[in-house]
Amino acid sequence: MIMLGVFTLFGCKEQVKEAEMAMEEADAPDYDAYDRQVAVLEAFYQAHSDEDLDAMSAMIADDFQWSPPYYNEDKWLGKAEFMEALKGYHDGFENIKYAEGIVMPDSTVNGFWSGSVFPKEMANISSTIIRSYGTWTATHSESGKDIGVKYFSLSSVNDEGKITQSSEYWDVNGLAVQLAEEE
Repeated sequence: MIMLGVFTLFGCKEQVKEAEMAMEEADAPDYDAYDRQVAVLEAFYQAHSDEDLDAMSAMIADDFQWSPPYYNEDKWLGKAEFMEALKGYHDGFENIKYAEGIVMPDSTVNGFWSGSVFPKEMANISSTIIRSYGTWTATHSESGKDIGVKYFSLSSVNDEGKITQSSEYWDVNGLAVQLAEEE
C-alpha cells in the first residue's frame, strides 16, 4: 500500500509539473515570430533606402492601412496613398538611409520592440505590433541639403510576411524647417 501511495504521489507531481511546463511554453513569447516580423520591416526599410518601390509594394498587403505622420483627423489611408507618398520621397531625396535604434546620451539601443509589462492591466508578450525606432537621413535632390528626422512607427506583419498596418510618427514640419534654413 505504501508503495502504491508513493507511486501515486510522484505520478501526480509529475503530471502537475508537465502541465505547468506546457502552460509556461504556451505563455512564452514567440521569439521566432518576432524575428520574422522584424526581418520584414528591416527589408522594407532597406528597400526604401534603395528606392525600390516594386520591392516595397511586394511587402505591403493589399488591404494595408496607414496612419501618416501628419495629422489628418485620424483617417486611415490605404496602400495606394502610402506608395504615392513613398514615391514622393524617392523623387525628392537621394542617399536615403535608415539608422536603427534609440539614440541615448552614451549609446544607441535596440530599434525594434514588442510586447510590454506596463501597465499591468494591459501587459502582454505578443509580437502582434512591432515598435520601430530610428533616424532617417537623406539629401534633398533640389537643394543638395542633408536632412534627418527621428522616426517611430507601430506596424503589424501578417503570417504571409506582408505589412498590414503602420502608424508613423515623425516631425514633418521639422523636415520643412531644415529645407527652408539658410546655409
